[in-house]
Amino acid sequence: MSTWGWRSHFYSLVPLGWALQAAGHEVRVASHPSMAATISAAGLAAVPLGADVDFAEAFADRIGTVAPLAGSAPAGAVVPAITADGGVVRFADAVLDDLVSFGRSWRPDLVLWEPFNLAAPVAAAALGVPGVLNLWGPDSSTTLRLDPDQVVGPLAARFGLRAADVPLDGVLTLDPVPPPMQVPTARPGRPVRFVPYNGPAVVPDWLRRPAGRPRVCVTAGTMMAAAGLHDRFDLGGVIRAVAGLDVEVVVVVEPRQHEGLGPLPARVRLVDGPLAVRLVLPTCAALVQQGGAGTTMTALAYGVPQLVLPQVSDQHFNAERLAATGAGTSLTGEQATADAVRELVGELVGDGPRRRAATSMRDRVHAMPAPADLVPALAALARGGPI
Repeated sequence: MSTWGWRSHFYSLVPLGWALQAAGHEVRVASHPSMAATISAAGLAAVPLGADVDFAEAFADRIGTVAPLAGSAPAGAVVPAITADGGVVRFADAVLDDLVSFGRSWRPDLVLWEPFNLAAPVAAAALGVPGVLNLWGPDSSTTLRLDPDQVVGPLAARFGLRAADVPLDGVLTLDPVPPPMQVPTARPGRPVRFVPYNGPAVVPDWLRRPAGRPRVCVTAGTMMAAAGLHDRFDLGGVIRAVAGLDVEVVVVVEPRQHEGLGPLPARVRLVDGPLAVRLVLPTCAALVQQGGAGTTMTALAYGVPQLVLPQVSDQHFNAERLAATGAGTSLTGEQATADAVRELVGELVGDGPRRRAATSMRDRVHAMPAPADLVPALAALARGGPI
């Protein structure tokens, strides 16, 4: 397995890594040195390679921008992160040579990676082994333009390959997103159940007791703080707006975000210490979040209605796909007033159409094959068998 950039990218691979390992296969997770602790904490063997790249420095000025697949970019659009000098390529460049070198010594039979990982498909092609892309949520790559010759070509050329020799989607795509949330694509795909993993966690005493009133989780994910974007919206104001309802509010945010929240009402529980959202969401009546793929999919898996307050491009995309299911809604920009947030969360907490849609989507997720069910097919692919 190869993962890049930030820990939530890796989280999408963990359940599949567990399944492969439990079936007796040897699993190694190669990434930048700063990811080693996160990988090993999940019970998988980390292989630190290459150099670290500062995530905030690489993406903060361009993380929220995309260009359409067809036509010209809208006025004022910023160059996407997937360009020859973009952050995605910088992360790939920092690890690629060591990744191929490690592959030549360890000799894997299969390489798996997550979206926007350019080093892994180049390495798989250089090693001559099949590669598999594991999507982490709705396929936002469909909103991006990428020139393979310009972006992938220089990376592939290091090993005597052309961009055309490097299938970025691998020979197989594993898709955890049920319809109608996923974007239809022509790539060969195999459904796989989304199993939530959000990092190591401890179950506190208060979470082992029933909530006295409907519980609402408010979170901003992990990436916004990492990229220095946590001041994009008034998270403290959102929390206070939700607390105006007859609910218990549980706030799960990065420690660096605590200071900017301001004074919080007594009904607000600010989590201090590791608490993965997968532990609190089963007890929640609603979720208010930023729209990251991992958070969105975790709530979907537990049937929790969602209000998304998207700030950057993929978050807007995820919010739109969620809205297509009826299991959530979103507020953008100036729409996200305290009154609007409070009103929508009040609707989500009730027993209305969005809750019924969320329950339906949960059932669709649970009906998909578990990661363990895909292990025989992946093993056959590693042996050179058909997809």
